[in-house]
Amino acid sequence: MSSLKRRLAAIVFTDIVGFTDLSSKDEEGAYKLVVKQREILKPIVEKHEGEWLKEKGDGLLLSFPSSKEAVNCSIQIQTAVKNIDDLNLRIGIHQGDIIIEDKDVFGDDVNIASRIEPFAVAGGIAVSQKIQQDLSSNPEFKFKFIDTPKLKGVQQEVSIYCIISHGLPESKKSDIQAKVDPKKKYYKEILISTLFGIIIFSYIPQLFDSGEFHFFQSSFSRSANIKNPVTGEL
Repeated sequence: MSSLKRRLAAIVFTDIVGFTDLSSKDEEGAYKLVVKQREILKPIVEKHEGEWLKEKGDGLLLSFPSSKEAVNCSIQIQTAVKNIDDLNLRIGIHQGDIIIEDKDVFGDDVNIASRIEPFAVAGGIAVSQKIQQDLSSNPEFKFKFIDTPKLKGVQQEVSIYCIISHGLPESKKSDIQAKVDPKKKYYKEILISTLFGIIIFSYIPQLFDSGEFHFFQSSFSRSANIKNPVTGEL
């Protein structure tokens, strides 16, 4: 019989940058890197009361009882792996409901955390607005707004920030390779442009019929000193 649990948690996703390329060139080296990651990160996660929920290849899913513990743990992780060859991590953090069934984890907020992680650069940490708001009154942490993208497979509107304190690198849009939904990313701009075009084109026939066009044409001709070819008048 399965055991299903639901709880509120700060959710952390980590990912090794360039791991796919490393695996294709050196499978044994990639495996050793994953083992080294586990050896370094597990004691740090336990120290911050975190739970090691799931490993998927080079990626990790962790949970914490508070936003502060999740962020402090993530900062310590980035510090610990900073000078280790090929162990370049991106980390994403979000807060929300998670559903744990046996040894698997589900929930929309889990998906959001996984979509936030690619907004971090190598060695950096990206967080949702929920995390940023939880820690905004703490001067120890400094954040910078990145974007409010339409995340792929996510219905909620999620604003994303990066942590720029503690020597962490800033995320720049040109360096981000996150997956967004291109179909809905610019729907507001497209709708406004379409409506504006309809209004303009619907007004043009009225302009010709009302005589206003002839008035503008006559005014332009006089100002430009253009003679009427039939009457010879300006």
